Formats: sequence, C-alpha cells, structure tokens
Amino acid sequence: MKIALVSEHATPIPAHKGEPTDGESLHLCHLARNLARMGHRVTVYTRCTDPRISERTRMGRGVAVEPVVSGPQRPLREEEYPEHTGAFARGLTDLLRADVPDVVHAFGWSSGLAALAATRDREHNIPVVQTFHSLGISEQRVGLPASPQRVRLEAALAQRAGAVLVNSADQHFELARMGVPRGHVSVVPYGVDVDHFTAEGSAHGPWQRRRSTTDQQLRIIAVTRLDPLGGADALVDMMTRVPDGELLIVGGPDTEHLAIDPDANRLERRAKEAGVNDRVTLTGAVSRRELPRLLRSADVFVSTTAYDPYGGAVLEAMSCGLPVVARAVGSVTGAMVDGTTGVLLRSSRPEALARALRQLASDTTQRTAYGIAGTDRAVSRFKWPRVAAETERVYSRLLPTAPGMPLAAGDDA
Repeated sequence: MKIALVSEHATPIPAHKGEPTDGESLHLCHLARNLARMGHRVTVYTRCTDPRISERTRMGRGVAVEPVVSGPQRPLREEEYPEHTGAFARGLTDLLRADVPDVVHAFGWSSGLAALAATRDREHNIPVVQTFHSLGISEQRVGLPASPQRVRLEAALAQRAGAVLVNSADQHFELARMGVPRGHVSVVPYGVDVDHFTAEGSAHGPWQRRRSTTDQQLRIIAVTRLDPLGGADALVDMMTRVPDGELLIVGGPDTEHLAIDPDANRLERRAKEAGVNDRVTLTGAVSRRELPRLLRSADVFVSTTAYDPYGGAVLEAMSCGLPVVARAVGSVTGAMVDGTTGVLLRSSRPEALARALRQLASDTTQRTAYGIAGTDRAVSRFKWPRVAAETERVYSRLLPTAPGMPLAAGDDA
C-alpha cells in the first residue's frame, strides 16, 4: 500500500543520518524503513525547516521525505506552530492530491489537524490514523505548558480519526477518560533498534573507565534531558549516598556548547556543592553510532525523569544488556517488568534510588539476570519490525481491501 506519514514537528532525516535526535524522529525513521521492507511505499511529509532541503529526498528503497513549505523555513518554537498549521495543511492537501495514498498516518495533534483537513471532502475517502506520543492532559499534570485548546483538540481528533495509536496503557487510559471509546485506540509501543543496541560488542573508546575509578566502582549511566524535568538533579543528589559509584549523564547540547548551557552549569554546581563532582560526568549529546558503546561501558542504567512518553532510552539500555532502575512513569512502566528486567520505583527521591543501586552494586548475579531478561524482552517485544507489523495491521483494518504494494525491482519511492 501507499502510506503517507505526516509530522509537522519532526523529520526522520537526523535519525537516518545517525545524529542525536528526538523520539519522534526515530519513530518516523524506523517505522518508514520497516514498512518499506514489508513491501509498502512510504512518503514522510514534514514541514520544511531549511531552504537548502526543500525538494523530495529519498531515504532508502521505498521511502521518501517530502518537505512541506509552510511559513518560515527554519525550526519553530513550540508556540509558533499553531500560526503555521493552516499553511502546512494547504501544502499537504496539494501534495496528497498529486500522489494519493491508501492511508494517512499523522503524528501529533497539529499534524492530525492538517491530515484531516487534507483528506476532507475527497472522493478517495482516505482513512487517517492518529498517533499521540504525548497528550496535553498528561503534560499538564507534570507542569509542562499544554494549552486547554490543545487538550480539547486532541480529544476531538481522537474521535474523528479512523484509528488512534498510543505508546502506553497510561495514554490509552487518559483517552478513555476523555470519552474516546477504548476499542478505537490501540497500544503500539515505541521500538528499539535491536541490531544496533546489542549486548555484544566493544565498550571501549572515549568513555573507558576514568583513572580515578576502580573495578569495584559501579558505573551508573543516565540518558536524559538536563532540565529539571529530566531528573538529573536527583541523580546528582543520589551520588552522595552511593560512595562507590560513578555517574555519567548523557544529554543536552554537544560538547562544544556544554560549557555555556545553563542546565549543565546548574548540575555541575550542584555536584560540586555536594562534593561528588569527581564522580559525575556530563558527556553532552552522543551520536547514535557511539551510544551503544557508551551504554555497554556501564553497570546499570537509571532513569528518574518525571515524564517519559517514549521509554526509548530505557529500551536501548535493556537491549544493550543493562539492568535498569527507573521511576515508574509513562511508557517506562510498559517497557520494564519490575523485578525481572530491573527495579521500578514509585518515587524519585535520592534515597530510594541509592538504596536500589547499592543493592545491585553488591549483587553481580542479580545485575546479570536483569540484563539478560531486559535484552530478551527488548528483542521479543519492542524491535522495530514488530512495531511496524502491528502498525500495518491497524492500517489494514481501515481499508476495504488491504492493497499490498510490494516494490518491483528498481521501483522508487
């Protein structure tokens, strides 16, 4: 079938190139690739953010990225999107008229508005599938700025779309509370590239054990945003209670800009005031190519973020064979099995984290068992080909007949 993936906010190109990027970019990239491998033709429609990349770009066999010119050709701030969503919808309408898909799959509420507008009053009767990675009502609960208008629009979109996909049972529950019929919503989890994030492989490179560490020290790693919502402050505070631990915090800007980043500076001051700065390292952003090696250099992965709609960092750590200690929020609760792949905590208090880590530090057998179980779970449940197959089944339910379109030799997207 011909599939149109629509995302006003994100493009799969950074993920395709292996650059540090966000969860939506990774989702678009891996879903598009795996749908194409199943024989479908996929076009990703995304807002044009660079005038130098305003033409259709091929992203491998069966996949193309089509920039939609709408508003200034630069990245937008979150509050700017509503002003330009109408132009995005008009551009999308023209492009879909020229290349009619069998199904349109929108990511995020503004993309959903554009997709519904672009397929309205059309003789082709194209079904629209809506994915919500994050819901405004959930963001409001953790103090993120989500407007009441967005919350209302998400409820309306969920009712009007042919089907709704969410990453976690938490989001399914939120939509049910908003009046969306449970049967209208499918939980299709976020995925992980199990061929790239593996337990086997080198752990050497620029992140070898520091000279100040010993074989007895527990290397703890977190991949998170550096602002307070990411939970890195609690991680720094925790280190005063884990005297035999070393902490790597991965995230934020690249190393060239880390020194002038206010969040990085805040965390470094906090570590110095706590007397743990010699055991806490901020790595900055790390490329997708290097991240598995960095993960494999650690003994345990920890996540204390207050809100995680993807669970991607936890899945990548599990796939690399790391035991995980994580706060039970969002998609993390579906990714992990408490007591099997690691430890789920209902609290992000430093003392609770430290207690769990001290127990793992003294029990190599338990760490190994958690790591093996985590890898098995990542491979069996969360690999991207399975995510793509579950997504395809949702598409097929909306079509009178599911038009498979295997690519002929030499066929292009």
